[in-house]
Amino acid sequence: MSLPAADIQSYTLSLTRDFNAPREKVFQAWTDPEILMKWFGPKGVTTESAQIDLKVGGKYQYTLKLPDGQIATHQGEYREIDPPNKLVFTGILDGQGCEGSAGLYAETVITIEFEDMGSSTRLTLTHDFLPTEASKESHAFGWNGSFDCLAEVLA
Repeated sequence: MSLPAADIQSYTLSLTRDFNAPREKVFQAWTDPEILMKWFGPKGVTTESAQIDLKVGGKYQYTLKLPDGQIATHQGEYREIDPPNKLVFTGILDGQGCEGSAGLYAETVITIEFEDMGSSTRLTLTHDFLPTEASKESHAFGWNGSFDCLAEVLA
């Protein structure tokens, strides 16, 4: 028996980070595959390939090499693109949904907002429909590690 949608709990992760770079440059780091490959993933994770079809309905796919040598694929579809203000896209890891999803969640939704702060950019990430508290914590670790790498690339 499946549960009614109202009975399915999900979690939302919200993170904010200021970057010492113009908003256009920070936005480009999310949309240019060559730049994205330099920072996506926390330390120890290598982005081996990135394909981006930057249009609403367009797909993206990143191939990541994890510290233990395993390969993971992060993919999804763009839902909203408003340069250089906002990106909204779905996210699926390895095409299996989010860890711990038990088949309940096919995808998560990530919203990135870029706010001009003069000489810097405030980035706010909202990651919706995470299936468990453990998944939320795991994604917080991954996103914060990625943001550390992004700050280095933008410096």
